Amino acid sequence: MYQEQRLTAIKTYLSSHKSITIEEICEKLSVSKDTARRDLVKLEERGDIIRIKGGATLPSANRHLIDYKERIATAGKERIAKSASLLIHENHDLLMDTSSTVALIAKCIGNKHVNVITNSIDIVDVLGEYSNIQSFLLPGRFNSKNRNVTGPRTIKTLDDFKVDQLFLGACGISVEGVTSPDENEAFLKKKMMSCARQVIMLADHSKFEKEFLHKVCDMTDIDVIITDKYPDEEVKDKITENNILLVVAEDEKSEGL
Repeated sequence: MYQEQRLTAIKTYLSSHKSITIEEICEKLSVSKDTARRDLVKLEERGDIIRIKGGATLPSANRHLIDYKERIATAGKERIAKSASLLIHENHDLLMDTSSTVALIAKCIGNKHVNVITNSIDIVDVLGEYSNIQSFLLPGRFNSKNRNVTGPRTIKTLDDFKVDQLFLGACGISVEGVTSPDENEAFLKKKMMSCARQVIMLADHSKFEKEFLHKVCDMTDIDVIITDKYPDEEVKDKITENNILLVVAEDEKSEGL
């Protein structure tokens, strides 16, 4: 069965049921859990479903869930950003990727004596409030949707820099590595990684459930991963296997693992 046929079957099932689980998809469509997850990712990207723990539901049936998930996601990203800011020391040279979570670092970095290079308009705007931070905006073609600059000139200019730390946003993380839905973004992230002595990836827990077309890097290319919840055992084992430092900025109300 082709993916589009599976997607239609999942939507048909949801039209008469409140939700569907990963296990139900595997059983009804005779697919693996990885395939079921990829199908749900595709449907979520199209706005046809809302993914929940262990499965999915229709947006129309759970409109209140959207606001709830957004609040939870924002709180998680704030905790990740605060943890990441603790890794920044005086006189460091930093490279910051365009990412909603990375942008939050700019708000809690404090007035440290650091240099920050970025392709994000929003990050430069926030850092302008601090007198001790020197910020450098990379050149390139302006993307109004992401409020950043990209393109060949952006990548070429990165040849001139070598930084202590790169704070990188993630679209999808699996045992196979980091992926992105956008080819240009994937190439830019790769180039940024080549400029850094230490690569720090910021990823809320939902990123561990996603895989996209374009490969950014292998797990071996990452030094630190900061997230808000522990990933599943398979990914966690891969992180340990590659000697990656895993920092979990859990909710204070959560019990430690």
